[in-house]
Amino acid sequence: MHFIGIFSNHSEYEMIKRNITKIVNRKDLEFIHISSKNIENMKNIVFETVVLCHQENINEVQRNILNKLCTNCEFIIVNADVFCNTKMLSNEKTNCISYGLNQKSTITISSIQEDKAILSIQRNINNLEEKTIEMGEKEIDIKKYKPNQIENILAIFTIYLIYNK
Repeated sequence: MHFIGIFSNHSEYEMIKRNITKIVNRKDLEFIHISSKNIENMKNIVFETVVLCHQENINEVQRNILNKLCTNCEFIIVNADVFCNTKMLSNEKTNCISYGLNQKSTITISSIQEDKAILSIQRNINNLEEKTIEMGEKEIDIKKYKPNQIENILAIFTIYLIYNK
């Protein structure tokens, strides 16, 4: 079982979970919502992936727990537009993949239209099976995902790259 922790508000979590379940053909993914209200209950869970979507005001104890979760996981997927000034701890085996609308993100958008977007992979990344996903672009049908924010499409696509077989 692959545990994916998503640090976000509830609506973002539900939308990301619903879309990943639809597009990734795997039954072994377990999604867990992480928020400031429940983070202290998460401290003993070892996540394979932690997705940092939405920054909430968290206290020092909660920040330490979030750092511990990130240190123990294999992948950190971080919204670089939101967490740009936040230092998250990781270890040497952790793959950190940033997404966002800024030019320095690993996954970003090179163009967007009403019904489609061109996503850009700006650095090679390794997926769960140690296969390299090379730099390039991919067209995404936005209507298919019904995002409440374009950044959520980037989060979905990044999770998809890691877990799609």
